[in-house]
Amino acid sequence: MASSTDTYWSDVSRQRRVLADHVDALDPAAWDAPSWCEGWRVRDVLGHLVFLAEASQLSMSVAMVRSGFRPNALLDRRARALGDLGVPELADRLRAASAGRFHIAGLPRAVVMGEVVTHGADMLRPLGQQVELHPAALIPVLNLYGRIGSLAFGGERSIGVRLVATDCNWSHGNGDEVRGRAVDLLLLLANRRQVLPALSGAGVKRFG
Repeated sequence: MASSTDTYWSDVSRQRRVLADHVDALDPAAWDAPSWCEGWRVRDVLGHLVFLAEASQLSMSVAMVRSGFRPNALLDRRARALGDLGVPELADRLRAASAGRFHIAGLPRAVVMGEVVTHGADMLRPLGQQVELHPAALIPVLNLYGRIGSLAFGGERSIGVRLVATDCNWSHGNGDEVRGRAVDLLLLLANRRQVLPALSGAGVKRFG
């Protein structure tokens, strides 16, 4: 029987492959479209996902030293450099590295699925597209983002509201309700305010 750890990483691997296939199949003009990540094209976000999937603790440590311990500058530079490669090549690399388990030491493994799901939306939502996700697989990420979202993403407005998933058994917080699909609540916690039209409830006004 597969352990919960094996199931988790299998879900991450599957989601990476789904995203790779989806972006690979886009009209090539869409690869250069702006994403929800400011200053990044769709292909740059894909490059970012490739960089993280291919990373190891050693390779990331070396890259951090060479960047002068400036993680934001490192991630931006690598995303743009990889984004300049052909998208079919990037998609192949993401598929090949889909089983990668790198995450920052000391952080829960749920950050990896969070990166994949959030950046998948960053690429596809501006194009009016999205991929299917099993909401139950997002519960560990929702729990994590519910704890760290205001610190990690600047989403302080989520404090003082009750988030309620409409497609799985998950809720968080107290106050006026914000209701929506698990993936949309996750994106809200990640401070993607573009998702607000997909949500309902009296608490939504706090984000307006």
